[in-house]
Amino acid sequence: MKKLAAQPLYKQVIREVMTAVEAGEWQEDESLPSEIELGVRFGVSQGTVRKALDSLVAEGVLYRRQGVGTFVAGMNDFLARGHFLPLAGADGVAPKIELLGCVRIHAGEQLADILGLRRGAALWQVRRLLRVSGVVIGLEEMLLPEAGFPNLDIRRIRELKGNLRELCWRDFGVRLRDGEVRYRAVAAGQNEARLLMVDLNEPLLQLVRLARDFEGKPQVWSVAWLKTETLAFEPAPFA
Repeated sequence: MKKLAAQPLYKQVIREVMTAVEAGEWQEDESLPSEIELGVRFGVSQGTVRKALDSLVAEGVLYRRQGVGTFVAGMNDFLARGHFLPLAGADGVAPKIELLGCVRIHAGEQLADILGLRRGAALWQVRRLLRVSGVVIGLEEMLLPEAGFPNLDIRRIRELKGNLRELCWRDFGVRLRDGEVRYRAVAAGQNEARLLMVDLNEPLLQLVRLARDFEGKPQVWSVAWLKTETLAFEPAPFA
C-alpha cells in the first residue's frame, strides 16, 4: 500500500479494503484474511487494521462472528429484513414486498437539495407496498438520480424484490452504506391514505433514510409510512 502522509493510516486501509471488496476479491459472506495477514499486506500494524475494520463494520460493509472472523456483508434490505410484531408479544413476521412501479419524475427544490442535484433533475421514483398476512401495512417510496442509474429496469427491480441497495451494487457498481433511520409520527396524506387504505390524517409511523455511497455522495432517499395500530416494527439486527 502506498502510504499518504496527509491521511491517517487506518483510513488508507479502509480505502484498500473497499477497493478489494468492490473488485470482488472477497464475496458476500466470505471471510477476510486475519488482521495480522492484512497488516502484512498493507504494511501497517494489527491495531491499525483493527481500527479500519471496526469502521467498516460500523458502516455495514463488514460484519464479525465472534471467534470466527470478519466477513463481507450482503446488500441488506432494511424494511424487508425487519419484523412486524403483535403488541402483546409474539414472534415477528417479515413482510412480503409488492412492487408498485418505477417512474421518472423531476426533483423539486427540497429533493434536489437532499440529493445534491439541480432543481428539476430527473429522478427515478420506486414505490412498493409491504404486506403481512396479505394485509397492507406499509408503503415505501425510494428516489434516486437518473443520471447515476440510467435505464433502470422495473423487471430487474422486481427480480431483486425491490432491493435497490442490491441493484445499485450489482448493476451499477455503487455500494451504499447504511444511513441513519429517523422515525416520526405523521398524519396520512391523500396518497398514503389511498394506498394504505386508511382514513385521511390517520396517524402513521414514518421512517426516513438517506443512503450515501462510500465517497459520501447522496444516492437514495427513502421514505416509508407504516401502520402500527396493531403491529410494532422491529428492525432486524445486523448479522
